Amino acid sequence: MNNVQKELEKVAGDMTASKERVKKRVRQQRQGRGKKPMRFSVLTAILTICLVGFMLVQLIAKDTEQGTALFHETQLEHFEKISHTMWPRQEEVFYKNEAYRSYEKLVASYYFGKSLGLTYTKADLEAERKKQLEELNLLQQVPDFAGLFQGLKPAQYVEAYLEPLLPMYVIRTKLYALYKEKYPTFHPSQEVADIEASHYFQAQFAEQATEFQRANDIEMTIGLRGSSKVGTVAQVEENTFLFVEGVIPTDIERLSKEEVMQQYEEAKWYPVLTDFSVAKGDYITLHSISTHIMESDGVVAKYGLLDSMEVLDANVTKQLEVQNEQEVAQILQGIIWHPTEHIGRPPDYSFILEGVRIEIWKGYGGLLYLQKVGSGEIQLRGGKSTQLKTLLGIEEA
Repeated sequence: MNNVQKELEKVAGDMTASKERVKKRVRQQRQGRGKKPMRFSVLTAILTICLVGFMLVQLIAKDTEQGTALFHETQLEHFEKISHTMWPRQEEVFYKNEAYRSYEKLVASYYFGKSLGLTYTKADLEAERKKQLEELNLLQQVPDFAGLFQGLKPAQYVEAYLEPLLPMYVIRTKLYALYKEKYPTFHPSQEVADIEASHYFQAQFAEQATEFQRANDIEMTIGLRGSSKVGTVAQVEENTFLFVEGVIPTDIERLSKEEVMQQYEEAKWYPVLTDFSVAKGDYITLHSISTHIMESDGVVAKYGLLDSMEVLDANVTKQLEVQNEQEVAQILQGIIWHPTEHIGRPPDYSFILEGVRIEIWKGYGGLLYLQKVGSGEIQLRGGKSTQLKTLLGIEEA
């Protein structure tokens, strides 16, 4: 009896006795009545075939579903071993969370890469297996990594922990190569691939990921890292855009790319993500998660990574002309600026003080939120808020 027959018997039960009863009843019916028309027999056969086919499809679907789980505890254990080795003397919850982050990052790149049509061959897997073995052979010679193997030889370790991950490593390598072609002038292109892979994964598999976290007591911290920035797109090229924080479109509309980069030190290149298109002159708000400075052949380039952005209406923000800079500066003097928080709407007002633009949002109870390029954010309330509104001509709500 083959496996499919066994599975059918599990679903339907032992049919031996039933078949005997059916045979007896059929013989009795044949004795009492004439033969059924050929059409009846054909219809019966078709229905039987359809029923068996439906049951087979259900069994195959069930087997496929069970064999395509996103995560497995054994592979999570591998990443935990790596975390223990890389960061000794940490709390246990730290190791589990770091292990899951690394694991999910790899899984996300795999499924995102497959959605883009990336595939792998047997030769790809063999090459990746060889690569992993070579790396493990090197690590085995380092005393700090002795705890990683726990008596296993590198080949045994690959078989026990890494075999299911080999296709994922292959697809991720191909995904990074694809994004290097997509962003030829953007050095952190791999990070862009990771960001878009994470977006895809969260949209498709968030529920399965949460279930795995819950089953393994993984408590991932929720919150946005980085900061919110408001400014203007000065240039778009090679799937990247030059963003200048704290300026409005009219501030730079007549400047060349070189003039912008020379005049505004805070100008940075960001990637154009798949779900967020921009054009030169757009007034936008973006959530920047990190920035990089790279030097090549004496040329310094500044880059940023983002996970979201929104195009704003530049006319929504009222531009204020400051007539008494010294008095305004005195109100803000001595106040400690803190890291900026994301505000889900464009600024209500904007003005330039001592050559630097400051954005203002009005809050409840007369509260003012101020964000200054290069400094951060402050909140003004009470007397200081009233004084600043009077000096800038901001009407009370």
